[in-house]
Amino acid sequence: MVYLREIIKYNKEKLLQFNNIEVVAYLYINNPEKLFDVDFDLSPEEQIALKGYKNETCEIDKIKQIISKKPIKGVSALSNIYKLSGLYLASKSLLKAELLKRYTNGSIEDKYFLSKIEPSLSGKLNNEVFETDSISVIIKNIINTENTQNKVLDDALSDLINNDIDIKTLIILEDLEKKLLQTKYLNQDANELVRNVLNNFSNAIKKVTQNRRKGHDNYEINDEYDVQDVLYVILKAVFPNLKDEDPIQKIGGKGTRIDLILREEEILIEVKMIKTSDYTESKFIDELKIDIESYHGSPWIKTLFCFVYDPFNKTRDIANFTDLNGMREKNGKKFNVEVIVVK
Repeated sequence: MVYLREIIKYNKEKLLQFNNIEVVAYLYINNPEKLFDVDFDLSPEEQIALKGYKNETCEIDKIKQIISKKPIKGVSALSNIYKLSGLYLASKSLLKAELLKRYTNGSIEDKYFLSKIEPSLSGKLNNEVFETDSISVIIKNIINTENTQNKVLDDALSDLINNDIDIKTLIILEDLEKKLLQTKYLNQDANELVRNVLNNFSNAIKKVTQNRRKGHDNYEINDEYDVQDVLYVILKAVFPNLKDEDPIQKIGGKGTRIDLILREEEILIEVKMIKTSDYTESKFIDELKIDIESYHGSPWIKTLFCFVYDPFNKTRDIANFTDLNGMREKNGKKFNVEVIVVK
C-alpha cells in the first residue's frame, strides 16, 4: 500500500497552515470543536458562513443579500463550495436548491464533500460513483462494503499524489485511511480492537516496565496519567484520529474532560489507576458512577470503556466494577458501558 499516512500528514500540514474558509470546512467535518478555538482570516461573507459551520444563529437578511448579488465575470457569491456549504448550514431552506444544483453539476470530489455537509446525499452518491478515474476508485472503496484489490487502489493513490491535493481530496484520503484501519486487523471492529488493547495492557507494558535493555531505566507507571499516556501511544498507532483530554459540554454547570476519545468510532475511554496508597476500589466505583452520568452530555457516544489498572491487586471484588456494565439511557441518549479491570 502506498504510504497513505505520510501523504495525509504532508498535505495536512501544507493545507491547514492558513486559517481560511477551506480550513473551516475541514474542521467542521473532522474536528468541529476546533472551530471555536481558531482565529480565522475570513471575508465578511465567509464570517457568515462560519456561523453556519458553528451552528450559530445568523441573520437571514444578510444571507439573502449574499444570494441576490449579481455574478461578476461569471463568478457568483456562491461559487466557492466551502462558502456555499457554510451558508447552507446557516439557512438550509434558502439554499437547498443551490446546494443540490452544485451537487448535480459538480465533480466527484464536490459530490463527496457535499455528502459530508448534507448526509442525505450519501445514497445518491453511492449510485453515481463509477470507477472511471483514480479519485472515483478511492471513493468507491470508502463507500462500498467490499474492498478494491490492493493493486488497483495503490495505482489510484499513486496517480492521485502526482497532482495537487486540496481540502476536498484530503478529506477523502483521511476517510480512506479510516476505512482501511477498520478492515485491516482481521476484520475486527473498533470496539473489539480497543477491548483487546485494554485487556492486554499489563502484558504489553512489561517490555518497558520490567524488561528494558541493559543501561535503560524501566518506565515507571505511578498514576492514571502515566497509564493514559501509554494507552495513547498504543491506540494512536491504530487510530490516527485518537485525541486525549477532550472536553464535552457542561452538565449541571460542571465541565468534563474525556481521557481518550475516538470520535469517528463513537468511543470514549475513561482511565483509572488504583495506586499503592489506595486501600480498596471503593472510591473508584463512586468516581466512575459520577463520570458515567456526565457522559450523557456527549452527543455521539455509543460505547464508554472504563479502564481500571490495578497493579497492586487492591480490588476486593471485581463484581463491584462489572456491576456498572450495561446500557445507559438518559433524556433519550443511550450508550453502552464496559468496565475492564487489569492487574
